[in-house]
Amino acid sequence: MSRQSDRQLTPTRARVIDEAYLALMNISPVSPAVSIPPKLETVSKQATKVTALSAKLEWRIEQFQRLMRLFKNGQNLISKQFGSPEATVVAWELHVYPNGKRDEDANNVSYFLRQVGLTRDEDPVLTEFQIYALDGMDQRVSICRDTKDFINQQGRGKFQVSREKMNSALQADGSLMLVCEVEYLPPGVKMHAETDRPSFIMHESKENRIRDANREMLENELFTDCVIQVDNKQIKAHKCVLGQHSEVFRMMFANEMMVEAKEGIIDIKDCKYEPMLAMINFIYANAFELDETCAEDVLQIADKYAVFPLKEKCEKHLASQLTLTNFLSTAVFADTYSAQLLKAACVRYFCENQRNIIKSPEWEEMKSTRPHLLIDIMELAFTVNASGSPYADSPSYEVADEYRPRKRARRSAVSPQ
Repeated sequence: MSRQSDRQLTPTRARVIDEAYLALMNISPVSPAVSIPPKLETVSKQATKVTALSAKLEWRIEQFQRLMRLFKNGQNLISKQFGSPEATVVAWELHVYPNGKRDEDANNVSYFLRQVGLTRDEDPVLTEFQIYALDGMDQRVSICRDTKDFINQQGRGKFQVSREKMNSALQADGSLMLVCEVEYLPPGVKMHAETDRPSFIMHESKENRIRDANREMLENELFTDCVIQVDNKQIKAHKCVLGQHSEVFRMMFANEMMVEAKEGIIDIKDCKYEPMLAMINFIYANAFELDETCAEDVLQIADKYAVFPLKEKCEKHLASQLTLTNFLSTAVFADTYSAQLLKAACVRYFCENQRNIIKSPEWEEMKSTRPHLLIDIMELAFTVNASGSPYADSPSYEVADEYRPRKRARRSAVSPQ
């Protein structure tokens, strides 16, 4: 043959050589089904529009320097109600105690914001607020900034400011220029997604392609180099994929002295097949599919092999299933496996249902078997009531007035003129 003929036969010869090599290595050619075609994802452009309301109080209190000396401890000034005309059902009052609200607050100025408009059956109003003073140079002197869910007749305080700081915040004539800014979502607001454009945009989803390719390799056992033996069954997998998502697997395969690294066999005795398969599917394809009976088992195996994104999903799933019947067992489970998200959900649930929980026989039993856990739950619950966050321990958070025992009768309030 001529040299030109050799060139024309080259592609055919190359294909024959490739097929022979695959047959020699006992590997079948990749079927067309394994080749992942580009996926098209339909994206509907949507937008959710939410308008927060703002209300602002500017309150000038004359001779405040003298009031700090003359007012008795517990005596207070109350602003007139203020709010937004767009949501008249919500109203606010600012309470100021020039010589502190309680005995231990003497020689300080106490501030307290109260919501006075909602009815008792309305949902809480998520609110962010700040209180500050304007000094003689019209410079802001911060008093407090906080966020809280306000319900009917509920307040937030008390915020303590020393007399020295308040003296520096006064106007030249000794008056106090006080500003309170409140931002909140109106009660009953419904946030609906609205279509931004009537048309649809088609584009290729690379993330879906990767997930489908990984799933295809797992299901067809392509190029696997390790075997997970569990519950008399096998799952063939890839060291590089397992090690990428689990530090435990990574260290296992990196240690040449371990049988898993030398032989590629991972023999698991303390787990069932279904939870292990659920974890493998999550690692390969980010699939999170649980039946109601195996969520705890999947969390345990995810915790053991440090697949923390899966553990977090299991915690959120279990948190959504909390009931009076399973509360204490779930709290014990969360404590055992250091499931902090689930434990925080248990603390919240306890705050909402504590009367029923502490009357249960299981609570009485746990007093002797796990007293440290009950103490931990009650301490965290107290912090939730005081600050709205299950793990907030900042000294700037104060216990709201309705959670504090009253030490003395309320003195008469002085309203602004």
